[in-house]
Amino acid sequence: MYDNYNYPMGSDNESAPWNEVEMPECDFTIRASITLKKECDITTNEVYRDEDDYDLCADADVEGTFNKQYTSIPDMLAELVKYIDGELASGLIPGQLSNERRRELEKMRESAQGWTIEDSYFEQP
Repeated sequence: MYDNYNYPMGSDNESAPWNEVEMPECDFTIRASITLKKECDITTNEVYRDEDDYDLCADADVEGTFNKQYTSIPDMLAELVKYIDGELASGLIPGQLSNERRRELEKMRESAQGWTIEDSYFEQP
């Protein structure tokens, strides 16, 4: 014979953990701001002479030179989206992409979109 009352006191009521209702998921918008930093070499022919006749690049257009010589993060992300689109298109052939890989690529694609540069700062260390 089974005795249903061999449980701790209060465990047979609505507040018992197994009776708790799972909270529904909710969607909301956030703004993520991530600061990245890169130290790199650039080459320019914008050389100035000071009063002691030293060559200075300090007044060179550092930002413009950087943008000519390096790819910006938003541009790299746009290229990533193009690459992922190609991968997903090739996955239309049955067996080319696993469902897990497809979900991973779709997550990367979603994550790579919508980034903008709000501020940038260039200086010589």
